[in-house]
Amino acid sequence: MTHTDYLYRAMQDFTNARAENRRVYMERKRQLSAYQGSEGYKKELDEAMKKRRDADSVAREKCKKTVSDALDMMQRDCEKRAMTPPTTEMVNLLTVARMLDKPSKATLDAVANSLGGNALALAALNDIAHNAWKDERESYYIPNYAARATNELTGEAVESAIRGLRRRCSEIMNSTGASRLRERTAKMNATHYGGEVDPDELPQEAPYDSERDFYKRELSVDYDLFAKAVNG
Repeated sequence: MTHTDYLYRAMQDFTNARAENRRVYMERKRQLSAYQGSEGYKKELDEAMKKRRDADSVAREKCKKTVSDALDMMQRDCEKRAMTPPTTEMVNLLTVARMLDKPSKATLDAVANSLGGNALALAALNDIAHNAWKDERESYYIPNYAARATNELTGEAVESAIRGLRRRCSEIMNSTGASRLRERTAKMNATHYGGEVDPDELPQEAPYDSERDFYKRELSVDYDLFAKAVNG
């Protein structure tokens, strides 16, 4: 099993477990609805919620350990990998670009187009571009050339993606399971117009269809290049 698959399966198991815990709770709530207002209603509902939260906690702790292990293994494999060096022609182009006082965007684009998608060469061009234009108002016109890599990701890009996954997985594990957009909108409306938000009454986040679907939704870089960098 690859590291990316290991992480995906952990998150899939957790979200499926949380959805099942919600289903059991909502079914118990439906069963108790006929007794709403009675003495035992709130007690029974509180007990059902406690069982749900306890089950969520068990699933969350198991998932946290697996996610941490998977991301740590990704980091180690990223640090051990070799990268494709720029060719002599690429190095010569970068040297000339570095010699220019303020290379224009058109010049920088032309150099980028000549670097064959090489990650290291494009990262070097990125540094040249931003060092040349960092003090100018027009600096925001300079794109992130490193993001144009087509053969592999730089170490910085992979490490940033791993940090992003660590943060995103933690957010998912500590969320309610409701649709992020719908819950955010409901909370904004409650702030402005009053009322309370019950995440269980909102549409729930769609389950992951596949490993690729998970990374498409949660990863900040190209999945295939990321998998190539972290799967040994």
